[in-house]
Amino acid sequence: MTLSINKSFFYLLIITGLMSSSCEKYLDVKPVKTVVVPTKLKDLQALMDNYDIINQKYPALLELPSDDYYISSTDWNAAWITERLNYVWDKDVTYLASYKYVYQIVNFANVVLDELESGKFDQFKSDPEYQNIKGQALFCRSFAFYHLAQLYCKPYGPTAGDDLGIILRIVPDIEQKSVRSTVKQTYDQIIGDLKMAIELLPSTALAKSRPNKAAANGALARTYLSMRDYENAGKYADACLKENGALMDYNQLDINAFPPIERFNVETVYYCYMDYISLFFDPSGKIDTTLYASYDAKDLRKSIFFFENGDGTQSYKGSYDGTSYYGTLFNGIATDEMYLIRAESYARAGNTAAALTDLNKLLEKRWKKNEFTPVNAGSPTAALDLILEHRRKELVFRGLRWTDIRRLNLEGRNITLKRIIDGTSYVLPPNDLRAVMLFPQEVIDLSGISQNPR
Repeated sequence: MTLSINKSFFYLLIITGLMSSSCEKYLDVKPVKTVVVPTKLKDLQALMDNYDIINQKYPALLELPSDDYYISSTDWNAAWITERLNYVWDKDVTYLASYKYVYQIVNFANVVLDELESGKFDQFKSDPEYQNIKGQALFCRSFAFYHLAQLYCKPYGPTAGDDLGIILRIVPDIEQKSVRSTVKQTYDQIIGDLKMAIELLPSTALAKSRPNKAAANGALARTYLSMRDYENAGKYADACLKENGALMDYNQLDINAFPPIERFNVETVYYCYMDYISLFFDPSGKIDTTLYASYDAKDLRKSIFFFENGDGTQSYKGSYDGTSYYGTLFNGIATDEMYLIRAESYARAGNTAAALTDLNKLLEKRWKKNEFTPVNAGSPTAALDLILEHRRKELVFRGLRWTDIRRLNLEGRNITLKRIIDGTSYVLPPNDLRAVMLFPQEVIDLSGISQNPR
């Protein structure tokens, strides 16, 4: 099959890595007609195994505006301007890196899906390898769209059919006109891709950096939770846990190690992490003092997740990335998150006993040996409050808090965020327009799409 200039150009960008360059350099590259293109299934698998793109580029912008950490005025003044302004929810600030990196994942997945449907591989459509690769591409595209939706869409609600969503790029044609979908269309695409991926993916992947059935179920659970569709969130969390329900016993970890948690541990269902932002980490990023004080002295997470800075403050070390470089924040799918989603679903459905069973199963693995007393609740509402409390403690710095703030504020939780810099107080009230990020100005200029309101 002869490739079009557009498609050839796109393959060249992938092969040479130019898509990780600046927007200006991206636009300066000239199309060419003759490039190396995939001819075998293993070539397509190689694209999905591009670890630098597929597993390392999720948006740290999901953590930057959250309330799990704080920085001093001195560190704020020394920070890069874009990080500094996002930290205080500036109404005009944008952040190109996170947007660009996530669409790279989308683009890689689209090339693979387009090639699979090109006719060249029709003889392999019933082959497990073909189905696996297609499932991986669908998973990666939908997981990327999910993350973009948490930044650039309003939280899913009654007006989702009218609210503006993201650009749903589902073909590898760089000249296709960019149009914003609705929020409902965005989530319909995510859910549709993931449900297809479940049918195609194997139960066991060759590596945890590749998705499997459990990962797709887990991503669906996370998606439905963000939509506040708690019944389906629980359903898919349960499906994930039936594939893999393992939990680490934190008593077996070395609390003095750095890092204390290994990469690809038994709880990891799908491995990926966020791009780097310096403000999160020692010596700048300090754990919110109220959050840190909320951990019980017998709760091993207090020592596993955090370390003392020597000045009475604490910083984070508990990423499931499992490397000594603490600039890498894991935000993949893990079983602890699934137990908490299923527990929340049970509580919201009025099943207090089942909710507490899941919560206690998790907490017992986090408490000092022989010192755990199961938590109790007299009502589904009390159980839900406990689950949300431990959700924040368990999933700190996973890229999930921002989504939780947005969805819970739609339910009247009234989570107000505050910063104080050089004596000036900055506040983000519940459901503020600034809880939806602005698209990078470069994207607006190039595409002409509508910007989010302020």
